This record gives sequence, structure tokens and C-alpha cells, in this order.
Amino acid sequence: MSRSRFLLVIVLVLGSLVLLVGSYEMGRRIHLSQDDSGVYYTQAMLAFADYKDYGSIADYLEKKCYDAALTRAKQVRDAQVVLLAENLRATGNDPTLLEYIKLRDPELLKSVLAGHTPELRTETMTCFESANGRK
Repeated sequence: MSRSRFLLVIVLVLGSLVLLVGSYEMGRRIHLSQDDSGVYYTQAMLAFADYKDYGSIADYLEKKCYDAALTRAKQVRDAQVVLLAENLRATGNDPTLLEYIKLRDPELLKSVLAGHTPELRTETMTCFESANGRK
């Protein structure tokens, strides 16, 4: 093989490698940017849901409707436990996530792993505020 053909083959191989690495890197960056936007979207949805939940509890408390506020707070808590259990299973019981929960609430983790989650109920809460602000 002549020297010029050899150089041409080397240039083609190196060029192919550069294109391969470049396309991989571009795909990786696009994938990461899409993952980031998905995380931000999810965080925004969670923040909005928390805003609505805490707002409804605060409204009951401002009206001195303590039973309704307690009921709503328990509903939100129970829904979060169910959501935690579902997402924990979806991660395949990721060990890092298990350790995170175990450090903060080992009893909850035991309960969720045993399949004990609250039954979600929707109770209608009523609160009648009288003219003097008392129920």
C-alpha cells in the first residue's frame, strides 16, 4: 500500500472516530437537557400541589375549623405515603433511596416495604364559621 493511501485510511478512521465521539456527546447533552426539563416540570407540579394543599389547610385554620384542617392534613399525608410507596417500587427499591428514608423515618420505611399503605378516602369537610369567628 502506498504512503498516500495509508494516510488517507488513517485520516478517514480518525475522522470517523471524531464524528462518532461528537455525535455521542451531542446526544448525551440533548438527553441530559431533556432530563433536566423533566425534573423541573415535576418539581413545579409538586410545588403547585403543595401550594394548593397547604393553602386549603391554612384556610381551614384561619376559619378555626380545626377538625377540617386536621382531616385535610391527614389526607395529604396519606396520599404522600401512597405516592412514596409507588415511586419506591418504580425505582426497584433503589438502595440509596431506601437508606435516605431509613435514616429519616425507619418505621415508615418498614411499613411501606411491608405493603402497608393507607387507604385513600375523600371526605367532604364542612366548616361553618359563625359571626364571631367560632364554629
